[in-house]
Amino acid sequence: MQNFEQIILLLISGQGMILSIALLSFLFKKKYSTFFLGLITTVVTLEILNIWGMRVSYHSLKTAFPYWLFGSYLIIPPALWLFVKSNTQPIFHPKPKSFILFVPALVEITIEFLSFYFYKLLAVNFHLTENQFWFTFTEILPVISMVMVLVFFAKELNKLKIKQKQLPKTKNNSFYFFKLYTFFVFFSLLTLFWLLATLFNFKVYYIIEIGLITFLFLLGYIGIFQPSFFDVPKVLTVDTLSQKFSHFDDKKELKRLKALFEDEKIFTKQKLALKDVAIQLNLPERYVSRLINLHLNSSFITYVNSFRVTYALKQIKNPSERNKTLLGIAMDSGFNSKSSFNKVFKSMTGKKPSDFLSS
Repeated sequence: MQNFEQIILLLISGQGMILSIALLSFLFKKKYSTFFLGLITTVVTLEILNIWGMRVSYHSLKTAFPYWLFGSYLIIPPALWLFVKSNTQPIFHPKPKSFILFVPALVEITIEFLSFYFYKLLAVNFHLTENQFWFTFTEILPVISMVMVLVFFAKELNKLKIKQKQLPKTKNNSFYFFKLYTFFVFFSLLTLFWLLATLFNFKVYYIIEIGLITFLFLLGYIGIFQPSFFDVPKVLTVDTLSQKFSHFDDKKELKRLKALFEDEKIFTKQKLALKDVAIQLNLPERYVSRLINLHLNSSFITYVNSFRVTYALKQIKNPSERNKTLLGIAMDSGFNSKSSFNKVFKSMTGKKPSDFLSS
């Protein structure tokens, strides 16, 4: 049984390492929400690997590398705070001074490493674990900081709850709010048990261990089968854009947009771009994009292609159009090649255009 637990810990740690590297790499794509979540998963991974190390007595080996020293708890509160901000603010770009919040963690890691190698090379022990100030700095300060971050998290969720009533009820929006509430509940429970263990010396380490393993396993599983889970949806920009374009009448402009597609059949123009539609309506491009995203729950290209496929299908089924080739129908519908026509047509209908010709 003990060997089985060690294998599970090692496997989850391996999965956590891969997940953390993947999430941290999103910093280069400026997806800050994912990056800050990656910092949290890194600490969790090192904690689980540390549990494994203690179970197999890895720490006592002379050749052991002190990887566990990188897992400073002081990383979690600022990482979670920035994660919340990046998920609840319409436009979020962390300022360089935001990273000052990670200086305490850097100080802890540096001192812990110096202490470890001083003891290993010179047999000098600074007894950091017995120092009350060090215990307060590395154990109590992180958990108290977590409480403060969770209060901030709760306030932001309350603001979002009010905003949610103004947003369209879509699957993506609902999933986005569910995701944030799930994170809030998980970190609240983790902090509760963390408080009990740190301040009141309750023996709840096993519960914390199970919680961390479950958290890492589920995130890894989701990362494989639903990578979009880590993306911040565009719903947050709705409020900002609404204020910017408040002088427009959405209902009126939406009616004009639909008329442009349904009556004037602008979609039949090949290589139709959002700019072309905006010029026809004499509206800003971003506003037209917002109309389609918010009120029609679609992207511009998907909206255009839905009209093209419907138009092509009508021609295919029209006896008077039997003399036309599929390429001719594709061009008349606004597609610029037969391959793109076949691909889009099948993705929207589940069948090839030729299947309708033979029916």
